[in-house]
Amino acid sequence: MLGANLAAGAVHGAPLERENYSGTESFSFDDCGFQIDGVIEFSGRFMLKAGRRGDPTPYFFDNYKYRTVYTNPLTGDWFELSGNGLYKDLKITNVSGTVYTFEVVEVGRPFEVRDMDGNVVLRDRGHLRYRFSVETLGDANLDNDMFIDGSFELLADNGRHPGFYVGFCTLAGDLIG
Repeated sequence: MLGANLAAGAVHGAPLERENYSGTESFSFDDCGFQIDGVIEFSGRFMLKAGRRGDPTPYFFDNYKYRTVYTNPLTGDWFELSGNGLYKDLKITNVSGTVYTFEVVEVGRPFEVRDMDGNVVLRDRGHLRYRFSVETLGDANLDNDMFIDGSFELLADNGRHPGFYVGFCTLAGDLIG
């Protein structure tokens, strides 16, 4: 009987999806007051696990790595933003209807900035725990989820995370603006 219970538990805890991913994308934007071109290379492994107690909202896990080069096409100046970390949903609570609060953890080195000379400008490392709310529309499709403005709350900052407190446009303006 014990063996049957262990087997049932293993099936119940099996991921809904588990996938290795990788890719490269190019993009441009002018949100910082000047043109910025970017190229990102990314890879990792993500996993979705079934919601608990029959809830359709899946738990998300992502072990990721990325490298993005941002260039000012007028000057040729560039900087690199990279990261290697682990993101994991810890607790998902139904607030009301299809609105949920997610408590998550992110560990590793999620954010590092290097200038054109290879000098480290910012390096985040350690453990972040935060909470935010999402309108899920009541399904398991993560693509249509909408973050609720003003719901983000930092619960713990253990380590060193200067990049967490710096706006991207401030950083880009200082390095390539």
